[in-house]
Parts: sequence; C-alpha cells; structure tokens
Amino acid sequence: MPNISAQKQSWFILLTFSWCFFVISASTFSSLGVVIPFMVSEMEWTWTTAGLGFTFLAMACGISGYLPSITIKNWGIAKTLFVGLCLLTAGFLTLYATITPATYFLGCILVGMGYTFVGAIPGTYIITHFFVKRSTAFGFYYTMGGLGGVAGPLIVWLANDALGNWRLHWIITLTLIATSVALMWLSLAFTDATRLKLPPKDEQKTTQSNVYETRETWTFRDALRTPQYWAICAAYTSVLLVGTTVNSFSVSHLTQIGVTFAVASAMLSLEAFCNAMSRVIGGFIAEFFEPKTMLQAALLMLAGGMVALSFGHSLMVQILYAVAIGFGFGLTFLSCTVLILRYFGSGPYLQLFSTLNLFATVAASAPYICGTMRDISGSFVSPFLLVGAMPMVVFVVVTFMRPPRLVNDTADAVTPATVHNDTQLTAAKEL
Repeated sequence: MPNISAQKQSWFILLTFSWCFFVISASTFSSLGVVIPFMVSEMEWTWTTAGLGFTFLAMACGISGYLPSITIKNWGIAKTLFVGLCLLTAGFLTLYATITPATYFLGCILVGMGYTFVGAIPGTYIITHFFVKRSTAFGFYYTMGGLGGVAGPLIVWLANDALGNWRLHWIITLTLIATSVALMWLSLAFTDATRLKLPPKDEQKTTQSNVYETRETWTFRDALRTPQYWAICAAYTSVLLVGTTVNSFSVSHLTQIGVTFAVASAMLSLEAFCNAMSRVIGGFIAEFFEPKTMLQAALLMLAGGMVALSFGHSLMVQILYAVAIGFGFGLTFLSCTVLILRYFGSGPYLQLFSTLNLFATVAASAPYICGTMRDISGSFVSPFLLVGAMPMVVFVVVTFMRPPRLVNDTADAVTPATVHNDTQLTAAKEL
C-alpha cells in the first residue's frame, strides 16, 4: 500500500465512493422515469408495463439488499464492487437493446441488483470505518447521490436531444459506472486494511450531549427484536414508496395535466437538487440534534409534497411539490441511516442496513400499483394520494418511538471487538 496519511485515505475513500453513488443515482431511478415516456411512445407499451419495469428495478434492489453484506464479509469490498459492475454492465446493455417487455424487465432486474453492490450498502459501511463524525460524512455521501438525481434527466436529454437516441443514455451511464468503480478500486489500493477492523471512536466526546447514542453493545439479533428498528424500516419504506412513485410517473402526470415536458423534467431535477441539499444540511444538523425530530419533519413534507404533486396545475404548487418531496426524501433517507447507528451502534450496522433494504422491497409495488390505477382511472391523482398517506401513518408511529434499551444477559456480554470481528473483520482481507 502506498504510504499516505490516514486523513487522506479517509477523504480519498469518501470522494470516490460518493462519486459512484452520484453516478449510480443518476443512472437508475431518476433517469428511468424520464426515459419511460420515450419507451412508451416508441414501443407502444401501456403505463402498467412501464411501471412494472420500475417495480422490478426497485424490487431487485430490495431483495438483493442482504447479499452485499454476505459478499463483503466473505470476499471483501473490492470483489463486491466487481460483482456489482458485472451486473450493471449486463443490465445496461440489455436495456440498450430492449425491444420487448421481457428484456426491459430483465434489464431492470440486473441493474437493480447491481445497484445494491456498488451503492449505499458498501458506501455507508466503509464510511463508518473512516470517520468519527459519521453524520457529516453520511450527509456528504447522500448529497452526492441526490445530485446524481439532478444529473439523471440531463443525461437523458443529452442522449435523446443532443445525440438523437434515448437508448444511448444506457451506454453513457455504463461508461460512467465503469469509471467510478475503477476509482473506488484505486482508493482501496491506498487504504490501510486494518482500519476496517473496528470503527474509530470519538476520543473528545463528552458525556453531556443533546443527541442520544447507545453505550450498549448490540447484536444483530437483539436489534431485530426491538420495535424501534421496525419503525425505522417502515419510515425507510415509506420514503421509497414516495421516491419510486415520483421518479416513475411525476413527469408523465404533469405532462398529462398540461405542463410542458421541459417544466415537468425541471421539477424532477429541482426535487433532486433539494434532495441533495437536504442531506448535507441534515448531516450537519444530525451531529447536534436528534435525528428522530428530523425524521418526523421529513415525513410530513413527503405527505404534503404528494398532495401538491397530485394537484400541481400551477407553477407555485409544482415548486412546492418539488421542494417538499426533495427535502422530505433526503432527510428521511439520512435520518434512518443515522438512527440505526445511534440506536444500535456500528457493530451490527452492515447487517441491519442490508435487512432494512430487504424489508423495503415492498415499496417496489408502488410503480405497478400506480400504473395499474392510472390505466383504470385515467389519472394519477388517486394513486399519488394513496402513496402520500403512507408517510403520515409512519409519522404517528415515530412520534411515540423512544430509544431502545438492551436487556442484558450474561451470555450476551460480549466486547465490541468481538461483535465487530464477527461481521466485519473479514471485509478487509482483500485490501
């Protein structure tokens, strides 16, 4: 390993993994929603078929969400990224050549699986091992992902308007993905593998703090027994319900009610920009204030944003939708991640975050349900209001949530090093 300082190692890791999250976010959920109208028009598909592809994409992300924790533990991070690159290559090439719903669905499934192997699971896992102020680092990482959502529609515009074929979008994104994975491999080559043995501790942290952080040693199984973890899973699922719905059909809905395609796409980019800004702001706020409060505010914004989108006939209401959904999505995403760390510690984080993604697979049903309801009713208003009700239900649950307490048993009295070595130490062996 080249001899560079620990601080430079940390920033090299953060920048390269954040850039990959930017690229994968731009290449998948945000851009697919903009590509869908071109696919429907060219191949004369129904909106149910178009939405089902988005459903397969989200479902593949969720169902495969636990696999990276297994490959990281047994093969290491570099090989996990390689698996993701192979899946994404196959998926993007399939989508480029698609002419039937079957190949469209297959491409979406492959891309969804690849997303989990190069996205937030390996990204947030490695950040926990290189930064003491993890909320701030998470905020930067998720901000880059949010900015990728801004870039996604622009890549579609480049492919369709500038280059003349929307299919070239998949080739452009594949090139960007391959480059970003190569940069992550390079950053791993400069990394001290021993830093993945145990996350750093804040030596300057005082006992007085406005922010709750567990002092107990949680295991994966202990965390699964708490209602707090499942409340966090419900919040995460609700934000994905909203996110997949907005990315899938917001442009189609707005153009259907008389908004120009340019304005509708601009609103999606504005939503993604607010999403990105909320994460960097939220990352700073979460260092000093309870992320639970941030989560409650975010859930209210998600619900309000879906109502505004449903009746977005005026420009002001459209801007309200974009800002509310953007900030609500980003803050919910960030606060769920931080709450897992604060409530259960970094020991079982990899498994808990992977399980969180697996549980959130139910959100993949949103595009299919919305597409079906649109074909039946002729409007997206009813499905949008239905999806918007979900964050309100979760808001009520989160309001009564308190920090979990571990029931101490003698058999469970293991040291933090033991817990970390069980799930994390082998992740460093290939570095």
